[in-house]
Order: sequence, then C-alpha cells, then structure tokens
Amino acid sequence: MLGWLLSWAVTLVGWLLWLSLVVLRWILTPIPLAVLAAALAYGYFKFTNNFDFWKARGVPGPTPRFPWGSDFGLVFAKALHDFDDWLYNTQGGKKYCGFFMFNKPMLYTGDPDLIRTITIKDFDCFTDRKEGGSKGEMLTSLNGQKWKTARSAMSPTFSASKLKVMHQLTLDNAKNLTHYAQEEMKSNGGVVELKALFAKFTMDNISSCAFGVQGKSFTDPKDAFGEKAKLMSQPSSFVKALMIARVYLPSSIGNLLPNPSVECYKFFTKLTQQNIKHRETVDTPPRDFLQLLLETKDKDGKRALTDSSIIAQCIIFFLAGYDNVANALSFAAHSLATSPECQRRAQEEIDAVLERHGGQLTYEALMEMTYLDRVLSETLRLFPAVARMERCAVRDYTIPDTNIHLPKGTTVQMSIYAMQRDPEHYPDPLRFDPDRFLPEEKEKRHPATWVPFGNGPRNCIGLRFALFETKVALVSVLKDLTLLPTETTPPPPMPLEKKSLSIVPQGNIMSLRVVLREKSK
Repeated sequence: MLGWLLSWAVTLVGWLLWLSLVVLRWILTPIPLAVLAAALAYGYFKFTNNFDFWKARGVPGPTPRFPWGSDFGLVFAKALHDFDDWLYNTQGGKKYCGFFMFNKPMLYTGDPDLIRTITIKDFDCFTDRKEGGSKGEMLTSLNGQKWKTARSAMSPTFSASKLKVMHQLTLDNAKNLTHYAQEEMKSNGGVVELKALFAKFTMDNISSCAFGVQGKSFTDPKDAFGEKAKLMSQPSSFVKALMIARVYLPSSIGNLLPNPSVECYKFFTKLTQQNIKHRETVDTPPRDFLQLLLETKDKDGKRALTDSSIIAQCIIFFLAGYDNVANALSFAAHSLATSPECQRRAQEEIDAVLERHGGQLTYEALMEMTYLDRVLSETLRLFPAVARMERCAVRDYTIPDTNIHLPKGTTVQMSIYAMQRDPEHYPDPLRFDPDRFLPEEKEKRHPATWVPFGNGPRNCIGLRFALFETKVALVSVLKDLTLLPTETTPPPPMPLEKKSLSIVPQGNIMSLRVVLREKSK
C-alpha cells in the first residue's frame, strides 16, 4: 500500500512538472508575452492614473510611488506611529498634506482647528469612516443612518449610572490583578512582567463585563476565551498585511482576500448567542454590558438592537478594550516607576481618598482621585492607543479658507500621536508631567490637541469605561505596591514596538520591580 502511494505521488509530481513546462513554454512565445505585457501596462495605468490627485489641487505631500503609495514604503512592515511622525514633521502634515495608501488618496492633517472643524463643526459632512475590511454590525464599521441609530441606542449604556453597575465586577478582577502581582513578585525576586498581568486583568474584566463569562486568565493560561482573544488582538505580520490589504486595496480585490478573523468571530458569536439564550430563562440575569444592551429600548418600547447587533457590539467592546487598556496600564506603570515624585503624589491621593471612604474603593471614591485622572491623561497624551483617527467625506467638501476641494468619498486622517508630542502644544513634550492637565493649564491649549479617544460625535463610545477600568486597576496596584525600574528598564519615555499597527511597549512587555508599600507590610 505504501509503495503504491509513493509511486502515485511521484507520478503526480512528474505530471505537474511537465504541465508547468508546457504552460511556461507557451507563455514565452511572442503573442502570449505581448498580451501579458499589455495587461500589466494597463493594470499599472489604472493603478497610478490618479497619482496627480493632490498635485492638481496644490496640496503638498510625499511623491506618490508604485505600489505602496509613497516613499515611506510598505506601512504594515513598519511602525504606524513612525509613519504618522513622518507625515506630520517632514511632509507638511502639521497643517495638511496629501498622500496615497496604495492608490487611494488620503488627506492628512495635524491642525487642531481643522480637526475640530471636521469632527465637530462640519461633522454632517464627515459622519462616516472608510469602508472596507467589513466587520458586520460593529458600531465602528457602521455608517450613515445605521451608525446613528446604533450609537443613539448604545450611548446610555456608558453613562455614569451604568458604569456603577459594573463597578463590583471590575473591582473583583482588579483584586485578582494585585494578588497575582504579589505572587509573581515573591517568586521572581521582585521583578514582575506587568504587561502580561494587565492583559489578564483586562481579558477577565471584559469577559465578565461584556460577555457575562467568568474569566480564568490568571488560573488557566489555555482558557479558550483567552486563546481566541489573543489571536484577534495580536495578529501575525501576515494577518496584519491581509487586514490592511482588505481595507485599502480596491474592494474588487480586497473582498477576494480571506478574512483572517472569521474563526475568532464565530467563536465569540456562538458564545454570546448561548449567553443570550440562557438569560431568557433566568429571572435575575447579571448586570453587565450584555444585559444592558438586551434591555435597550427604542422610542416605541421595543428592543432597539437585534441579537446580531448585540453580538457585534460585544466583540468590538473586546477588540477596543482588551489590549488597548492593558497597554495604557503598562505605559502608566512605566511612567510612574521612572517618575517617583508622580508616583508618590498618586499614592498619597489614593490613601487620603480611601481613608475618607472607610478604606473602600467605591465608585464615588474613584471619582475623587483627580491627580490620578491627570496621570492617565498624560499617559494617553504620550501613548495614545492609535496614531491617528479618520473620517470619510459623505459629500463634496471644500477645506475652509482654501480652494482645496475634496470629492465625496475622500478619507481624511487626523494626527493623534505626532500632534500630542508637538512642543508647540506641549513644551518639553517627552517629559511625563501630569500637571499639564490642571484646569488652568488645559485652558491655555486648543481642546483638539488632546484626542486619544477621537473627537466629536464619532469619538470612542467606551471612553468612560476605559478610563474607569484603567483607574480601578491602577488604584488597586498602587494602594499596596510601589513600582520601581529594574536595571534593564529603559528611561522615559518608554520606547515603542516597531512591528505593531497600534502603540505598544517595545517587545510588548513591561517588566518592573514591585515592592510592598510600608503600610502594606
């Protein structure tokens, strides 16, 4: 039997080689070669025939290049924040410039006035985001009336009163974070890889707050929820290339490419469907994000969101909140460890507020910690989750005070990372200084120079929850522990990973020395 299979395989390989040679010999004859050359020339012409788009409009920017669109090269192979910095500081993007992503013209701006105009004043002209890489009914992927309806239905879910509902769930997960940080501290000579612990905390917190599933990240590293979540939040270089290609290539090509996330979406869809079905049979379902969405009503008193829409929002809740919050916590930890005076002030505030509240980290106690708010604002200034935001013109638009005309469908990308590190807005911009966000200091700046959650009606709907969750975790750690740099900890600001589409710590790790505070010994 084995011999027969081997003989069959050899025959098949030989036949395929022969067929390949026949086809190659035919292609290399004059007529097929001419047809191929003509097809390639036509394809090149179609791809590049709009490369004068920005030049014709008098908009500065990098010279368009085939095939990636600019001299910067293949974006996904480099750091997206470096691309943002390049456009902002060298290509005129501080005001505005035009560039190409493959063959799609994009306007890029770091001008706070123009950012505010596009995202707020003229929002009716820029209600949409770029289509492509379809993610179904997720709020971030919806446009037009569908987006408006879903956003209106979901907004009350993130009110302060609704956050209180999830306070205890978040507090329980934060207690696990502190417990396991102390356990790792004891077993590793005081050095703790905090990024991994923060990721476990956010994983468990989102699984309980969004999906109604008790997380097991700290106790079961092979938990199915965690495994699928990592695949979606930490894609390989090949998967990142597919994701970008599906968004930026012409839809006739992009839609033919495989969706690398489809299996993960199926897993979370099934999980949420089972949870919804179970809740129909119980009298007192848990009070979490999933339940709040199920209870959302329209003006006629009917459920505002379908099951498929609720599933999509639970998935985007995870995608937006898992790794981004873990990164924010990591950057905050590094900034405090390398700025001991800031850490001391944060801990003193935590101690004073908790004493006023009988040692309990209530929701009201959390809201009183204003210095910690400034710590998080400064962290997100230096390290926003993404380098830029974008809007898509839903009708023809002329940039105010110019004759630059943007046709309907033009994408406008607006700087976050480079603008928030501009010394004109933030003197000595690489220095970690939470007092930049004292009320009197904020009054001196343009409000659109701090936009880590986007800006205007289409900003991040979950920003309150993200800040709330991050704050709970930081308080839980800092009330008992002090963070210190190790011998290998880089000086501030924390270097960034060069192989990521989002802004993450170098190497995607954050190892710090952790010691018990005197009051906790």
